[in-house]
Amino acid sequence: MSASTYEQQLQANVYKLFGIKASKWFMLFMPVVVLFFMDNGLTVGQVMQVQAAYSLAVALFEIPSGYFSDRLGRRLTLTLGMSISALGIGLLCMAHSFWGFIFAEILMGLGGSFISGTDSALLYDSLLQINRKNDYLKLEGRLYSVATFSEAIAAIFGGLIAAKFGMRATLYAFFICLLPGILLSWSLVEPKVQEIQERAGWDNIKRILHYTFFDNKNLRWYVLLSAGMGAATLTMAWFAQPYFNSIGLSTAVIGILWSALNLTVAVFSFSVHYMERFMSKYGMAVLIVVGISLGYAALGFSYGPTGVAFIFLIYIMRGIAVPVLKDFINIETPSDMRATVLSIRGFFIRIIFAVLAPFLGWISDVYTLQQAFLVAAVTFGILGGVSLLALSFLKL
Repeated sequence: MSASTYEQQLQANVYKLFGIKASKWFMLFMPVVVLFFMDNGLTVGQVMQVQAAYSLAVALFEIPSGYFSDRLGRRLTLTLGMSISALGIGLLCMAHSFWGFIFAEILMGLGGSFISGTDSALLYDSLLQINRKNDYLKLEGRLYSVATFSEAIAAIFGGLIAAKFGMRATLYAFFICLLPGILLSWSLVEPKVQEIQERAGWDNIKRILHYTFFDNKNLRWYVLLSAGMGAATLTMAWFAQPYFNSIGLSTAVIGILWSALNLTVAVFSFSVHYMERFMSKYGMAVLIVVGISLGYAALGFSYGPTGVAFIFLIYIMRGIAVPVLKDFINIETPSDMRATVLSIRGFFIRIIFAVLAPFLGWISDVYTLQQAFLVAAVTFGILGGVSLLALSFLKL
């Protein structure tokens, strides 16, 4: 294979990643998934337990799958992730009980762990090979924008499918939508990973963990900041539907709102690279933490349409946070450990969510959603604040 042909194939990787993201995130079931679980007899607290099981499954395999990606290839890892995710959705289509949902979500979590971090690492390494590393933030933002735009479109169709054919029909439709993503992931070209170091498997993982948390202090706090804010936005993704349901919105309206929320994320992640022109890294980090914490706090003191506005604020912060904080991590991370480090980030997001979400769900069941939001505001404010304080001492 000639050098020019190889570079063209690496360039094609970028476009294929857009297609994979669109396929993976065309989640027709998402605008009604919490309502689907509740329609099958689950409380809000049990829904959060189901999602905690998913997050624990992702966390359990997150770092090993990142290492798998670094050693055996991004293409194979992404293909496995997409295929296992499709199998999990297939099982969810047939589940009708709490434990059936748990089993399906665990399998989906395994698939998600193989995808998490690997897609970003493949993008960064492909750009590195064709001397376009400086385009990473822009393209990562636009990839995330495509993902959320895809979810936004799916939300409209998902709400209509659920209203006409039932909520379970949205799961069958999404299973079909995953198939093109599997084919695209198989067609990717493996980029050459820089500075490969041959070491024994677990010894190398320990080396990467030591580098992340001890050798590179900036990276340590980038990972922890990104994990805390990632858990915050993930938590809102699962509490938005119960909130909409609590204020009496119909399934069709919830689908439209879900679409609007994801379009908001898409717009801000698409244009986030412009923020670099007038804000420092530390300024962007402060904006993210303050915006998310204030959004949760305001939800604790509001109800109805006003509360919906604060959910939009958190989704705006989500659109900014994901590409910006991933970029911070990638800048500090060598290529031979990039997917593993991004998987460490994902591991902590899922662990925080798995611990916190069932507790917040319990508060919601026993007390009110507003009280759960206030607890979330304090928790995420502390998590983000500690990281910001540490980074300020390191002169970010």
